[in-house]
Amino acid sequence: MKKRLLVLLILLLLISVLSACTNQREQNQQSEGSPKRQININKQGFPIVNDKITLTMFAPNIGVSKWENMKYFKEMEKKTNIHFTFHTPPLESFETRKKLLFASNELPDILYASSLSNSEITKYSEQGLLIPLEDLIEQYAPNIQKMFELLPDVKKSITALDGHIYALPSVDQSLLWGQSPLWYNGSFLSALGVSKLPETTDELYALLIRMKNEDPNQNGQKDEIPITALEMSHINQWFMGFFGIVSNAHGVYNGQVKYGAIQPEYKAYLEYMHRLWAEGLLDNETFSQSNEQMFSKGNDNRVGLYAGWGPGAFLGKNDSAENPMMQPVKAANIEKPVIPISSGQKSGQFAITNVNPSPEASIRWIDYSYTSEGSAFLHSLEEGDVWEWANKERTIRKYISGLPRNHRGTLTPNYGIAVPQWTRTYFAKSFKNEFSEFNYRETKTKIMANGQVPFPNLFLQPEELDRVMGISTVLDDYVKQMEEKFITGEEPLSNWGLYVQTLKDFGVDQLVAVYQTAYDRFVNAE
Repeated sequence: MKKRLLVLLILLLLISVLSACTNQREQNQQSEGSPKRQININKQGFPIVNDKITLTMFAPNIGVSKWENMKYFKEMEKKTNIHFTFHTPPLESFETRKKLLFASNELPDILYASSLSNSEITKYSEQGLLIPLEDLIEQYAPNIQKMFELLPDVKKSITALDGHIYALPSVDQSLLWGQSPLWYNGSFLSALGVSKLPETTDELYALLIRMKNEDPNQNGQKDEIPITALEMSHINQWFMGFFGIVSNAHGVYNGQVKYGAIQPEYKAYLEYMHRLWAEGLLDNETFSQSNEQMFSKGNDNRVGLYAGWGPGAFLGKNDSAENPMMQPVKAANIEKPVIPISSGQKSGQFAITNVNPSPEASIRWIDYSYTSEGSAFLHSLEEGDVWEWANKERTIRKYISGLPRNHRGTLTPNYGIAVPQWTRTYFAKSFKNEFSEFNYRETKTKIMANGQVPFPNLFLQPEELDRVMGISTVLDDYVKQMEEKFITGEEPLSNWGLYVQTLKDFGVDQLVAVYQTAYDRFVNAE
């Protein structure tokens, strides 16, 4: 009896081991990207697959609509025969959920609008969780290939150091704002008789004094606030640029990488902002007010200079040319101001994981977003959905009036987040009205004429990432903290030398050395 029981236990143990091995082999095959079943792909035209398939998509939700209810995905399913099930956590918690997703290894088939950083791409591709895309692009994505040919810098910037492409970008080179512009309150300028905008920091200071003292809102009260902001990051890129600093972190200056927040010109910026703070020209609630409090000041017509994607909303009005974009001013010690601009792309917006059963169908599906037609459809769907033609020639579009404010966000994911696509400039400019024309002119003469991308989007080697990750976090926090203290006077600028030495103790020189090496490597790459 004991012998038979022993044999039975051995058999059960063997079955358990074999089962475990089989399960592990299946998991390994799946992690290596082996397809679950053969899926026939149509290399051209639609549908992409003759028999409907279902894929899973991970993406951020801004809270306007469930993605499965969006017209965009319903129409794309009809066109392609690809159905998606969605995992779309709220935008506010998306980064945390993304980390948990990779940590748990419970991957979706596709990451969409997921803003994968270069460090994340490097880490997860090394782990085999993201698959290379360049061969798939060559075989199945002619429109992405066309973009690479016309915009070679895009391909260069998304190619990892191992030579592979693991994620696709959002590309839009129509308005290359690095951050929202600064706008003058036109009614203040009119009341003060200003016909020529300031061109130097001294002229700007003089105008701000007038805004404070000469009652430009004409209400008989001394309640004007020359400049306001929610926090310094809303306006500091512009004001630092007036002193020649393109970034308070690492940036490129004539081919040399420098850390902006330890430069003498940055100290001059702090001295200027402290003067504005001390004299009540910079809102003394800048570091403490809520967004609602700030907007109430604008709506009450109390603010002369402010940041925003357009000039109207802050003042409680429609956007108009009556409120001009700020002319960048320059300090006495520099030849011209420098305004940070965008490269026109946001990387890491589309990736395929190693569990995807049909990478070929997936790359064909996203390739449509890099066509002129597909990008336009992704932006605003069809005529009558959110826009209509504004002229008989059908060359000028306008948004349909009277629609709910977030209506477009109920129809397409391309609302409030960066999505993988290639937006043609002529399409963006086809939404014409008096203000949009004005906006493009202002951007060209004021931002682009002084614009510079602070630092290229490039990849670091794993050991370089290890060196800078901890350093940069500490530096960023300390610089932000001390910027506020220097501007408000909590920390006297006589302690500048101690501040610089502290940054050096934190490793700023090592960080600059890493980025200089990476920049040189990027510039010299073919």
